[in-house]
Amino acid sequence: MSKQPSYGYPNVDDPHDFIPDPESCTEAEMTAHRTACANYGKPGYEPNKGCYSEWDASGQLVKHVTRTSWGIGTNLYDTCDGCSEPNFEDEKLIACHECNGREFCAVCWPEHEKQHEEGRI
Repeated sequence: MSKQPSYGYPNVDDPHDFIPDPESCTEAEMTAHRTACANYGKPGYEPNKGCYSEWDASGQLVKHVTRTSWGIGTNLYDTCDGCSEPNFEDEKLIACHECNGREFCAVCWPEHEKQHEEGRI
């Protein structure tokens, strides 16, 4: 499996798949990200607080906050080893155990499996 980088606000579940930009993040954001990495998968884990909007009682937008608890930086998306497309939708890729765990999207998997059946790989 490969990873494809994309710069922006955190858009991944696993904090290990995000690299804060040290030139654009505050020390508090960098610390929040390090803490998230250390606690990922544990009961005390707190996910990234993303951008959000606030409205008043009448439904009028008061503010939109474009800040996240991990700041801004590089997201690393899993990519299909067949078509090399990034897995933005966080769908489960299918691992081929005959190919040392190479991973394929649902579109590429049937062709990859067919290649095994025909002895082409």
